[in-house]
Amino acid sequence: MIGTGIAAVWVIAGNLLIFVAVGVVLLIVLRRMAMRLERGLGQNPTGTLWEMLYTVNANSGTQLAMTMQRAEQGKPAEHPMGSSPAVFWLDQIGFDPATLDPVPRDRSVAVDLGVRLGPQAQKPLKLSLPVLIAPMGYGVGLNERAKVALAQASSLVDTAIASGEGPFLPEERAFATHWILQWSRAEWAHQAAVVQLADMVEIQVGQGSEAGIGIVKDACAIPHRAADAAHGNVEIRAITPGQIPKWIQEIRGIKGDVPIGIKVPANQHLEQDLALLTKWGVDVITLDGSAAGSAGSPAVISDHFGLDVGLAIHRAHRWLVEAGLRDQVSLIGSGGIHDAADIAKLLALGADAVAVGSTLLFALSHEQVAENLPNMPPTTLVMAEGQDRGPLKLDLDRASEHVAGWFEATRIELALICQALGVTSIHDLGPQHLIARSLEASARFHLASDADPLRWMRVNEALNQLVGQYQAANAILAHLADKLWVAD
Repeated sequence: MIGTGIAAVWVIAGNLLIFVAVGVVLLIVLRRMAMRLERGLGQNPTGTLWEMLYTVNANSGTQLAMTMQRAEQGKPAEHPMGSSPAVFWLDQIGFDPATLDPVPRDRSVAVDLGVRLGPQAQKPLKLSLPVLIAPMGYGVGLNERAKVALAQASSLVDTAIASGEGPFLPEERAFATHWILQWSRAEWAHQAAVVQLADMVEIQVGQGSEAGIGIVKDACAIPHRAADAAHGNVEIRAITPGQIPKWIQEIRGIKGDVPIGIKVPANQHLEQDLALLTKWGVDVITLDGSAAGSAGSPAVISDHFGLDVGLAIHRAHRWLVEAGLRDQVSLIGSGGIHDAADIAKLLALGADAVAVGSTLLFALSHEQVAENLPNMPPTTLVMAEGQDRGPLKLDLDRASEHVAGWFEATRIELALICQALGVTSIHDLGPQHLIARSLEASARFHLASDADPLRWMRVNEALNQLVGQYQAANAILAHLADKLWVAD
């Protein structure tokens, strides 16, 4: 027993000595490395390890990846799922909580989240909440199972799903209670039989991630069924303004009782677009912001073109009010929307509804991504180009359940926001419920700023003083004019 104990002590002591020795060696090595790195910082970085530090700092990982794409393929670089705009203005806006005047509503108080799109149409599109599934086309964007799962979820939560610019997918329409046909710039899905199935028709002029340049995809890059429907390669061309009133007339001739909408990229000259669109008699206008996503968007377009969706909705709402058309045309905002807070902010800025796209794809693939890794990227579950490559298929039940879960959570969160603001309907949301987080956002959206809460009060006071001075001066001039008249 004693011998065994002594042996154990020697083993422990030996292991301890080895551990200490290894620690000392590592310490010496680390100190020498630190000294070498420190000396390197003081030298010209060219040709050293530090050169990579400067390179990575000057070029993001995304930029480097796109540089490699361009170099290897000799084609415009692409990236999916949207872009990060220089400023996403909704992030610079917060909410003003109700306290004593106005008072908040208890969580048990019901909140009206319903919306009617196209109020002038014979059959407006009525939804139980102001959140739609954005158009993501079959074949050109999503695969068949992803579209079907989204359609199933839309029915579970009583909202609408838009077809997107891809070929008509009968299964999507079969599962969707409210279905918006996006009138493609291509030749498909224009048949009267398809239009008759729609609860609303939206003419697609362009989108935030691709402007209005269109799409060209080889038949080998899309599912076989979509290629057959497109009769080969997918070619979606830019339009001319003269086509739009003709299309509106054609759609009304087929199904004149549903709302007709137009989707355009949010742009700096949107007031000119609004003047034309309202002249042509559209019922719904969708403004797609610069943060919108798309499958295979040209990076040079998606990263550098367009207007922020918040600014676009604010300006469009103001223009429609000034034109006396606000109660005749519905506004939908889309592009980069993540959650209920973004949705409520857009509603307060003037939107009637909000379309959500990329965010739902993350909900759609929840709990199924790991099953594809590491052999296949997660996008193979939902994107059309991955349909024929992925060994696993999207589980429709789980996918639709998780999308419905996202909508249900969003429904509750929208109600919470309204209750905290002291209103019982989303239609009561307005700029008075918002706070600008910066003076620049305050100026752009005409909102009170948390940086200077009395700013707009002082501006109004100064304007009132100026008006009073002008009125006094006008009275003096009028008095002088009377005297001169009498003298004459």
